[in-house]
Amino acid sequence: MMGVGTLAAAGLVVTAVTSGGFSPTSSSTSSCGYGYGTCPTPTPTPTPTPVAPALGYHMVGADGGIFNFGHAGFYGNTYTLGLTGLTGSHPLNAPIVAMAENPTGKGYWMVGADGGVFNFGSAGFYGSTYSLGLTGLTGSHPLGSPVVGIAPTPDGKGYWLVTKAGYVYSFGNAKFYGDTFSYGLTGLSGSHPLNAPIVGIAAAPDGTGYWLVAADGGVFNFGSAGFHGTTYSLGLTGLSGSHPLNAPIVGIAPTESGNGYWLVAADGGIFNFGNAGFDGSTYSDGLTGLTGSHPLSAPIVGIVPTANSGGYWIIGKDGGIFNFGNAGFYGNTYTLGLTGLTGSHPLSAPIVGAAD
Repeated sequence: MMGVGTLAAAGLVVTAVTSGGFSPTSSSTSSCGYGYGTCPTPTPTPTPTPVAPALGYHMVGADGGIFNFGHAGFYGNTYTLGLTGLTGSHPLNAPIVAMAENPTGKGYWMVGADGGVFNFGSAGFYGSTYSLGLTGLTGSHPLGSPVVGIAPTPDGKGYWLVTKAGYVYSFGNAKFYGDTFSYGLTGLSGSHPLNAPIVGIAAAPDGTGYWLVAADGGVFNFGSAGFHGTTYSLGLTGLSGSHPLNAPIVGIAPTESGNGYWLVAADGGIFNFGNAGFDGSTYSDGLTGLTGSHPLSAPIVGIVPTANSGGYWIIGKDGGIFNFGNAGFYGNTYTLGLTGLTGSHPLSAPIVGAAD
């Protein structure tokens, strides 16, 4: 029962608060990446001095609750801002969908499906989709599709948001290197739609590019982010076809060098590409995915690699943690006395993301 967790409604004082700000994306006609085209060479962003990795991790719930384990500090959550989760007198405008750790330590961001950004501790606020004049998921100027992910720049002075349709928004010192529309794709509908929705974004280690991953295992690479393969490269045929995935892909994580990445599926399957090593999956633990004789208690929602890429954590929607390689176990929501998504003491909302 290692690690100390903080329950979602803990009344600690937040050190920073947000919800509005700047930095429109620029347009791009580049068709680089995804295994074809030539990307222009971007100007490198200086990489800050690495911070010693914390021996712990955070999880975030759809209601904005934060759970911290090991040496991962608690710096606030949406409840400490006076919000009341997904219901109550002052609810979130939209569920939280992802979080990201400040690379310099001592803080984190979370993002809502409406593009609202909440920053805590040393994580600075550099804007949200509302800062661009958008009005969330409804209103006079809504998003074309919900936001599904956030990725910070290496120095933590900016971040990218990505939507389900593959549109990228850049804030602070995060530069725009393209999105799925840059390939001539038309989002989730139109004349040339995505095969499957985008589910995540990961930044290249030098800060001059990023990867997007879709639910079918397709990977889109931009700027300095190299293409190392997709589930299609393995002979799989996405979410349908003759040899489909057992379950949708839900996340992507790059190696320390950026010369590889892992994809994780909702059933706990791991796909490794480039220099990303395979250290196990939930199947390695004797589990049988989302069905079968010994299924997961809840779908997987994400993956977090260790600082030296020698292992990774896989996170369940119920707050369960699976650790592989040199990734240590520091606790999960069950070690706090919670009982997953049901039971006598369930989570107030599903876990939607994690960060180290």
